[in-house]
Amino acid sequence: MSTLDHKERIIQAAYTIGTRGGLAAISARAVAEDAGVSVGYLYKLFPSKSDIMVAAARRYFELSLSRELCRIDSNESFVEFCRRLWEKTKAAFVSFHREWLRDHGELPKQDLLAAHEAMGSVLAHAHTQLESILEQDTRIKWTLLPQGTTASTIAEFTMLSLLTSLEKGDEDCELVLTFLERGLYDAK
Repeated sequence: MSTLDHKERIIQAAYTIGTRGGLAAISARAVAEDAGVSVGYLYKLFPSKSDIMVAAARRYFELSLSRELCRIDSNESFVEFCRRLWEKTKAAFVSFHREWLRDHGELPKQDLLAAHEAMGSVLAHAHTQLESILEQDTRIKWTLLPQGTTASTIAEFTMLSLLTSLEKGDEDCELVLTFLERGLYDAK
């Protein structure tokens, strides 16, 4: 079995343990046992417990959000996609906190930060999708936007706004979506 296969088995084992018991339940010994590798080999591939937790948390967010991020409907506007992305991301974030971080008091601060970092890395993929959708949305009135505005700058603004709303615990992100709707589609 290749190193890549072992690494995947370790990530899957950590994800499965995390799904059952949250991040606090993930231990090197349990992950190694479930993956069928030694603890020493596990630490050769994942130098720290935080690295294992990041991989498990990343897998959670990939599975929770990949369907939404990969599904592009040519009839859907950029703002409609953002609204769908917001709803799915918020649901995944709330579920992660409820299920995976239920015993967060038992986790070292570095492990908590690592778990949040995992979500950020998955959402970086969302930035790329936002750019792609912006470039395909023929309803956007680019001439109304400030000179030099690009799909990348709008995607970056959108991601930062959505993440800020999520981190603050906002119920929705209607304000930013309204600004986007009015700024991109109609000049009234």
